Amino acid sequence: MRISSIAVRIPSRKITNEDLLADIARANPGSSPKELSRYLRDVGFILNRCGSNTRFLRDRESGETAHALIHEACTEALTSAGIAAENIGLLIYCGVGRGFLEPASAYFVAKSLGLTCECFDVLDACMSWVRALHIAHQFLAAGLHRHILVVNGEFNMYEHGYPELLQGTSRERLRYTFPAFTIGEAATATVLSASEESWRFRFRSLPEHVALCTIPLGGHADFSGIDDNLALNGLGQFVSFGQELSSAGLEGIVDFIKREYPNRDAIQWWFPHAASSEMCRLAEQRLELKGRVFNDVFPRYGNLVSASIPAALHIALSDGRLSRGQRVVLCPVSAGMSQALVEFTF
Repeated sequence: MRISSIAVRIPSRKITNEDLLADIARANPGSSPKELSRYLRDVGFILNRCGSNTRFLRDRESGETAHALIHEACTEALTSAGIAAENIGLLIYCGVGRGFLEPASAYFVAKSLGLTCECFDVLDACMSWVRALHIAHQFLAAGLHRHILVVNGEFNMYEHGYPELLQGTSRERLRYTFPAFTIGEAATATVLSASEESWRFRFRSLPEHVALCTIPLGGHADFSGIDDNLALNGLGQFVSFGQELSSAGLEGIVDFIKREYPNRDAIQWWFPHAASSEMCRLAEQRLELKGRVFNDVFPRYGNLVSASIPAALHIALSDGRLSRGQRVVLCPVSAGMSQALVEFTF
């Protein structure tokens, strides 16, 4: 399998840390000045510590939509790959961002592109894009398709965060709400083509951490088997115990990499799902990777959910740091919890 092209679309509404703190202040007019000041100080401190500087959301006032940005990314990816839309045999839509539980979002994307190929969705939180690559690899290796289009539209903040999660100033709520303040939005489209190049996929699941990061639906209690309240921010709202999630994820991925790669010198680039620059720095330090962990997405664009790794590959390729022939490992950690190591030659 070969990555023939990757395209990315970032929405236009830039939100700095100062903008975010001002939005939080406006969302809490009833809080005491002292309480609000303390809360804003806490949020600002954690933003700086984790390395979050800016994030981009849709400018709804100007009419910017998820659908249009997804369509633009797909069109650019097909053009860059030099592949006509009718030659795509399968379209996989992956990720958290979606407007429908039924039907699959892939059908809406295919319709906008004028495709009549096979379509389906893959959903596994921030692991979704890597899971889609794994599935695509099997289809291509079996000779069922020559070209597959993998698409995601991680547009989640108005649907699962703003403005509801800006309200409230308690330190307890911040414990399971702060990660929402680092989320950004993006659309990516990746054209995958059949080739003789081999990929190696390894996954590990740690379901004991399942309750650390959730977006609960109505009736979720009937399906979870967990007595704890998983809708601490309300139905459809993002809940993430960031410190606990980061700690478990860091320990898990460091152990996974050490076990699978006792000698890590042959890998030129490691691409994590970056949900914290500080966690990436600590992992790089503990694994002695010496500047080979790509972490340019999070500080500027925020946590792009399952779009973070394709966005990182696109940036690295565009600025010349990533080139054909380099050995790469994708090393995401995702809610669930799941971890993956995907090795290939770019």
